[in-house]
Amino acid sequence: MFNDLVINNPFPGLRAFEEHEDVLFFGREKQVDELLKKLRTTRFLAVIGSSGSGKSSLIKSGLIPALHSGFMSGAGSQWRICSFRPGNDPIHNMAVGLSQPGVLYEQSEDHDTEITTAINESILRRSSTGLIGAYRQSGIDTRQNLLVLVDQFEELFRFSKYEKDAKDGKRDSVAFINLLLKATEQREVPIYVVFTMRSDFLGDCTEFRGLPEAINDGDYLVPRMTREERKEAIVAPISVAGANISPRLLNQLLNDVGDNPDQLPILQHALMRTWDTWKQKDQPDSPIDITDYEEIGGMQYALMQHAEEAYAELATERQRYICEVLFKALTDKGSDARGIRRPRKLGEICALAEAKLDEVVEVINVFRRGGRAFLMPPEKVTLTESSIIDISHESIMRVWERLMNWVDEENESAQVYFRLCEAAALYEAGRGGLWRDPELQVTWKWKEEQQPNLTWASRYNDQFEKAMLFLEHSKKQFELEMKHKEEMQKLRLRRARRVAITVSVVAVLALFLSIYAFQLKNIATRQTELAVKKTAEAEQSQKVAVEQRKIADASKEEALEGKLQAEQSKEVAVKQKEIADAAKIKAEQSRQEALIQKNLAEEQKRYAERQKIVAEANEKAAREQKTIAEQQTAKAVESEKVTAEEKRKSTRLKDLAESRNLAYESLLLLNEKKIDESRAKASEAYKLNLANNGPIQNSDIFNALQYNWENNIQFRNQFLLHKSPVRAIAGRPKSNIVFSADEEGALYVSAVDENGWQPVSVFQLKEPVRSLAASPDGNKLVALTSAGNGVLFNVSADNALSVAGRFHINGISRNILFNGTDAFIVVSSSGLTRYKTNPSLTEDGVFRISDLAAAATGKSGRIYLASGNTLNVFDKWESLGDKPAASYRLGGRIVSIATDNNEQYLAAGTYEGAVWLKDMRSNGTAVNLPLHLSSVNDLRFAQVSNGRLQLASGSADQSIKLIDVRSATGDKNTEDVITLKGHSKWIYGLTYLPGGEMIVSSSEDNKVIAWKPVMSDLYQSLNKK
Repeated sequence: MFNDLVINNPFPGLRAFEEHEDVLFFGREKQVDELLKKLRTTRFLAVIGSSGSGKSSLIKSGLIPALHSGFMSGAGSQWRICSFRPGNDPIHNMAVGLSQPGVLYEQSEDHDTEITTAINESILRRSSTGLIGAYRQSGIDTRQNLLVLVDQFEELFRFSKYEKDAKDGKRDSVAFINLLLKATEQREVPIYVVFTMRSDFLGDCTEFRGLPEAINDGDYLVPRMTREERKEAIVAPISVAGANISPRLLNQLLNDVGDNPDQLPILQHALMRTWDTWKQKDQPDSPIDITDYEEIGGMQYALMQHAEEAYAELATERQRYICEVLFKALTDKGSDARGIRRPRKLGEICALAEAKLDEVVEVINVFRRGGRAFLMPPEKVTLTESSIIDISHESIMRVWERLMNWVDEENESAQVYFRLCEAAALYEAGRGGLWRDPELQVTWKWKEEQQPNLTWASRYNDQFEKAMLFLEHSKKQFELEMKHKEEMQKLRLRRARRVAITVSVVAVLALFLSIYAFQLKNIATRQTELAVKKTAEAEQSQKVAVEQRKIADASKEEALEGKLQAEQSKEVAVKQKEIADAAKIKAEQSRQEALIQKNLAEEQKRYAERQKIVAEANEKAAREQKTIAEQQTAKAVESEKVTAEEKRKSTRLKDLAESRNLAYESLLLLNEKKIDESRAKASEAYKLNLANNGPIQNSDIFNALQYNWENNIQFRNQFLLHKSPVRAIAGRPKSNIVFSADEEGALYVSAVDENGWQPVSVFQLKEPVRSLAASPDGNKLVALTSAGNGVLFNVSADNALSVAGRFHINGISRNILFNGTDAFIVVSSSGLTRYKTNPSLTEDGVFRISDLAAAATGKSGRIYLASGNTLNVFDKWESLGDKPAASYRLGGRIVSIATDNNEQYLAAGTYEGAVWLKDMRSNGTAVNLPLHLSSVNDLRFAQVSNGRLQLASGSADQSIKLIDVRSATGDKNTEDVITLKGHSKWIYGLTYLPGGEMIVSSSEDNKVIAWKPVMSDLYQSLNKK
């Protein structure tokens, strides 16, 4: 052992000295003597000191070797050492320490540590004297002293805070303290307790009754080492290792230590690094000198420089990411900014980093390599998933700047997550609203950058899924509001633009009109000037005309005189002519009279012919008038028929409207506790709707019947035995049996009908259940928990459950799908795993797929998978790796899928609240129904009692929608979408009873509710005699 120490390094670096390194431990002889005296008198010793004061080394390499040497008077040298840290399960960790070979049990080949741990833990938990009982149960010689060493005792206070925050009534921290106190109060068996604790946690001890008093009696405050003691701690190990140190380096080291609270670990690390530097030069005769010390960066920078050297050896971004996750997981900062080490299992770190075991081990080995020891356990220890990884000392958190930044980032990230969980809880309880900016923007940026997962979140709060749903729902609602505001802003801009255009057009028109008016004015002016000119010309012409008229009048007088003379001569000639004409006229008159008589006879003939034609025309007109009269009569009869049909339609619509009014009146009467009147109104509304061929499903009448039915059965349709959220539900085919399971692991088997629920049995799984599925023949049931543990049950004829097998999957559990009677598929975040159940439960294949959000299976064996907004259809399990038989792209992220029994219709629910519905036998486009305000968590098809195919959707908006499939996908949508409301929180699951007689829902509000999905069934149930 000693030779190994000489070959390697006499200084441990940041970690504490171990028990076998006592030959290198110097400078604390006085303190060891004081510890021995106090332990002998009190049996309860609290070694308290600041971080880096050497508490652990003082106990492991000082006190324990002294006890083995028999230096404590009256106790002898036979000592069994039980050393452990409280961690996250102090009683269990104590049981593990007691069960190690050489503690309470001798080392032998048949020693089973796991069995003895379970036995010891059971004894410890039995009562406050459990530690005494475990000592006695082991049967060791009572002369053997048992020293219980609890290192890093401050971890207990963090565990106690976690217990109080959980509010589940468990206080293992109190029980642990009582075990230690009771063991040291008695003197029948030699049990001694020593623990190390940082002095800044001393005030937290007042939380536990009896602990402050015990510490007052047995506390030991570790003093700072004097300059001479530090000198001895430097020089002596080097001498033991066969080397020397120069006086100037020794003085430099003593001066550099100063009053630094991390003096000892930093000094030990600097000495370890200086030794390695001196050793590499291979000059054993020369002393370790100041040049070696300066090469490592001196006391101030040695640790940070060394850590950065290790970090620089990480070759890829992937390794650096794992390193960041690793150190964030191993460190903590309390509300008072005190840094705390947080040891974790290697398997948990792998889950946090989402990395394989060998990837994480490769990074850890860089930081625990010989000569570094930043991480524990040492390099020689082989690492497994159950190995506990820890940083060697808190001083790394205060000196390494990169780690300090990581710790601050982790603390800020945790605070953001705490605020998010608190807001989600308040919103769920109805005492808070969705987030808006700036909280939403800050938290969403945190989510995108940090990418938290379930493993990380469980360190702080186990409501990760709810918190993420709340955050995404807040973002969706905010985006919708912003979109609405943008649309309104665009509308206002369009309106303003139209007003501006109108004003501009009016202005332009006014301008043109002004120009036109000006032009008209110019034309009018010119016309006026022309009219004045023409007037002047007319006046001149009038003057000329007057002169001409005077001349004409003079000529006229002369003409009249000549005319008078001519007329006197004419009169004589006219008289002679009149005598001749008289004779001629008489002869002409005789001839004319003869012609008149002839014309009269011809006229009489023509008149007779015209009268004949008129008579024939009148006869034809009479016949046409008769035809017109007959046509008018026929039109009158037809018009009377149309009027009667319109009146009938009008009356029907009036009666249908009246049926809605009756339904509304029914609800008002029900609110007024007028039960009989309300029921009568609801029934009358149904009958009036039926008599007038109204819709088979009308939302107003359905609600009136539904609320009256629930009131009539006194709400016995609600199953209230669950004490926590019900995430999983399934129905047993061909029966009215319903299986439901909650977050506490309670699996209920119950029967339900229209008169209410009848519990049959309950099975405790003790883990939150995420999914349930019954086989098509109803003889098997599979349950899947959040931890990935699955149970296969056989279901007997009398509905009793018996475990037929168990299995485990990796990743986040989603749901279970039966693929035929004797096989089922487990859906998780890592992909699909198929199991066969006949003749026994065996794994039958794995299909890895990333970003798998939802899955469903069909009766034909088809498998439907959704990733993001893409829905793919595969013909069978064996074709999952091939190209999909069909593929559809939706407008939102898919979270649920369902198909009907005949696989004619395919439905998908989106995170945004839409229901997508496709007729697979039609070439038409799918319909998209924006029915919900939030995520559509489940979908179910069923042939209901009225013979129609119905689709039900359950959402996080606390509502269920009932959709008539053929109406929704047809040309005319005649049926209402029914809304069921009765849950006060998110709805998780749905299942129909056989024949669609009832639909059952499960929710975050701890309730399971049975509903009647058909309006006619509600009426019949409400009016049973």
